[in-house]
Amino acid sequence: MNNQSIFIMIVFICCIFPSAAKERPNIIVIISDDQGSIDINNYGAKDLHTPNLDYLAKSGVKFTQFYSAAPLCSPARAAILTGLTPHAAGLANNASSTKGTRGMPSERVTMAEYLKPLGYTTGHIGKWHLGFTPETMPLGQGFDYSFGNMGGAIDNYSHFFYWHGSNRHDLYKNGKEIWRDSKYFPTLMAEEADKFIIDNSDKPFFLYYAINLPHYPVQPSEKWRKYYQNMPMPRRDYAAFISTMDENIGKLIQTLRQQALLDNTIIIFQSDHGHSMESRSFSGGSAGKYRGAKTSLFEGGIRVPAIMSYPNKIQKNQVREQMAIGVDWLPTILDYLGVPINNLEGKSLKNVIVHSTPSPHKIFRWKQGLTWAVRKNNWKLIGYPNDPQNKAPLDPENDSLFLVNLEDDVQELTNLRIKHPDKTQELLSDYLAWEYADISDVPREKQYIESLAKSVKVILINQPDKSYQANGASSLVDEALGERAFKLGNWLGFKGDDLVAILDLGKTTHFEQVIVGSLQHTASWIFQPEYIEVSWSNDGSNFSPPIRIKNELTVNDNRVIINRIQFNQENIHARYIKITANNIERCPEWHSGNGQKAWLFIDEISVL
Repeated sequence: MNNQSIFIMIVFICCIFPSAAKERPNIIVIISDDQGSIDINNYGAKDLHTPNLDYLAKSGVKFTQFYSAAPLCSPARAAILTGLTPHAAGLANNASSTKGTRGMPSERVTMAEYLKPLGYTTGHIGKWHLGFTPETMPLGQGFDYSFGNMGGAIDNYSHFFYWHGSNRHDLYKNGKEIWRDSKYFPTLMAEEADKFIIDNSDKPFFLYYAINLPHYPVQPSEKWRKYYQNMPMPRRDYAAFISTMDENIGKLIQTLRQQALLDNTIIIFQSDHGHSMESRSFSGGSAGKYRGAKTSLFEGGIRVPAIMSYPNKIQKNQVREQMAIGVDWLPTILDYLGVPINNLEGKSLKNVIVHSTPSPHKIFRWKQGLTWAVRKNNWKLIGYPNDPQNKAPLDPENDSLFLVNLEDDVQELTNLRIKHPDKTQELLSDYLAWEYADISDVPREKQYIESLAKSVKVILINQPDKSYQANGASSLVDEALGERAFKLGNWLGFKGDDLVAILDLGKTTHFEQVIVGSLQHTASWIFQPEYIEVSWSNDGSNFSPPIRIKNELTVNDNRVIINRIQFNQENIHARYIKITANNIERCPEWHSGNGQKAWLFIDEISVL
């Protein structure tokens, strides 16, 4: 059954039972932004004051093994709204924050589009980040009302987007830009949420309340800054931002109570994914004992706090340890409404909630950029893992496939790949059976190339970014070739700068070929060099005129492309070789990072 057939079926059901709409529960789905795995008092963060989130957890069911469908904002939200994995939802990476750019395809059926035919008034408040064209903005995706920012982040006072290109104002109401200069965005959202509830208190409503806290910029209210004033940074401002959010959720609960709606309202709360370790976030969040953070498929990147409160139907103080996923909310809601939907990738959690039955998921798969994971029962296999927290070393050669048993090692510190090769192969096969997997996702044995420049002295004129400096200049001449998983490999990353390297071969040497390894992954803002230049010298000062080798650039391609750019010339005798790899410097116009600094990734320089 296709989505159009489902839509018609729901309309048909609604027409047959019109009186049932009055009895249906109101539905509020609250999504926080970059909130750490344990960052609610009830989830273990005893240094945080979160009485309202604690109240929600105690008023219904709290999940302890709940996962985001992605460790990144847009795909996680697309999965929640459609009940589909991000790839099936058509948004596997972050949507652009630039007006006029598409995001999740408008053909996908959202939670709002499922609920409208059932008599629900539908509202969006807060962050969208799922598309910035009329058909992919909220009003084009089934919402009757919308207030908030369309991109990935805004300043909470000016409502400007200050990242990735020119400063842009981003505050919209029902698809049209509005201005609320200097008004605190969390307060504006809370006021809009209260108004939406009050205006629709006489009929069932669905509110998608996508709070942009505690995402950067971390700008808590003064009240909570004072409350946490003795806490050290960066936890202090992050904690104050969490409590700012919690206070506004409390206002929403109070409004529901005043309108006599609380008992018949489903309230779902979930963080979109783990906390951010980005420098502009100040990294104040916590995953507790879990490894990983935002962008990572270790538990700290995808295991999130998740709560469902429905006083009329769910008993208080329930805890469920069964595995559940963000894609499950839509089928769960529809199940409570008596509208079963069978073609979603998410599964209803109603039986888990009511009867504590086993998880409806025997297996689940994630894929985010280069990294991927599959969980089957308590076993979990990660391909090309990354850990923004750096809780333990990751060996590029031995840890590109990382196997854990979460029952024994929820901290994911010990790789069991060698100890359990059969289980590794089983989960690898399970991953490759997924329609969105690819054989190129499987790590390969590291490749080496013999070189006359092995272990020679290398002088770098520009230094690589500290996030991508491998083993320093020596990694350029260790004969080990860089891999697809550039975050684990030997690549040196230059942000906006060229690679300029001088190799000292130690003595005059005969050579005829220089090969420079480069990488492109446009989704990560990494581009091939436009060209390389090679010159040589016997004294290290007077170099020959450089010879330029043009490189064919591959544009607008999200694949990982590894290129070995070759310079060939017969019968050269020299001690020093100077290599320049030209960075394009700025992301091109077609790219979502238009005008921002581009990355250049270079690895092995081979001399033959």
